[in-house]
Amino acid sequence: MNNTVTNTVTIQGTPGSPPPTSTQQHRDILLKYGFDVCRNVIHDPRFDSINEISSLVSEISLLIDQISDEDVPPIDLKLRRANTIRSIQSSLAIEGNTLSLEKVTDIVEGKRVLGNPREIQEVKGALKAYDNMDSYDPYSIKDLLAAHKEMMYLLVDEEGKFRKCGVGVFKGNVPVHIAPEHKEVPTLMNELIEWVRTTDYHPLIKSCIFHYRFEYIHPFVDGNGRMGRFWQSLILSKWKHVFAYLPVETWVKKEQQNYYSALQNSSPDNVTPFVVFMLRMIRNSVREFVEHNHSLTAESLSKKEKEIFGIISDNPKNTAGEIAELVGLSERMVRSHISALVRKEYIRRVGSDKAGQWEILRK
Repeated sequence: MNNTVTNTVTIQGTPGSPPPTSTQQHRDILLKYGFDVCRNVIHDPRFDSINEISSLVSEISLLIDQISDEDVPPIDLKLRRANTIRSIQSSLAIEGNTLSLEKVTDIVEGKRVLGNPREIQEVKGALKAYDNMDSYDPYSIKDLLAAHKEMMYLLVDEEGKFRKCGVGVFKGNVPVHIAPEHKEVPTLMNELIEWVRTTDYHPLIKSCIFHYRFEYIHPFVDGNGRMGRFWQSLILSKWKHVFAYLPVETWVKKEQQNYYSALQNSSPDNVTPFVVFMLRMIRNSVREFVEHNHSLTAESLSKKEKEIFGIISDNPKNTAGEIAELVGLSERMVRSHISALVRKEYIRRVGSDKAGQWEILRK
């Protein structure tokens, strides 16, 4: 796969000239690169593939329903941390950061890492923002700017501030997007946040639309990609908290070129390509989590299995009949639970049924 990275650059009218400061200069640049001058960004979009979008939303919702509330707050903290690290490494890699997952993990754990100082700082900034995700209000411009300040700390002079210059997204020397004039950014971002807050669209759909429009507006000099992906996760986390640590970014990284294509093939009027793409990435991430969670559940014990395992641990010579009397179950049900303990490799039988005993394989 071609991993060409797109870059946000300051737009200049002519070689050596300062960034455009007037509306006319900005219009001239749009015309120069063949982009539409009249662009209405914030409104209800149309969709070409409403059936596919509805199907993806239904599929994701069904997968989410398989994650009980019990799976969220008490979930293994190591797993949550691992997923956050995967999110950070993937999101930064999309923008050209070369640090491996192992090195990102070492940075998160406070270990000394040899590498590009800027790339290391990108990890530290992203970690700060991800760690504070629960404290952010997705409908607050103030919080959006605060998150950008943390994400881009020591990386840009304009951390936590909307851009004051014209910018464009280039692939090599070819412009793929010229962002709206910088004077429009505060108004457009306020309108976008208000639209997301008040729209009746499903959270899955509106979060995707936000992500696209955020990238289209390109409100910051740098860090727009990672912030757009981060803020979409934040919006979704207020719907289902599991999205606070689902590494959707890893799937976007796997499909990086398709991600860029979906952005380029969408428009403020028709966001179908991007919404469909992101819903597929979300579906893949949720499905991965559900499958992993089910595998963990398969190895864990039910309440009654834990009780029987405790009895066997205290006295490995207990028979099924003796255990049945202790737990108030039939001997047949006890044997069923014991079979589950054997299958899950918590115990195994040593010797004959009459003279043997149980060996404890796990503590």
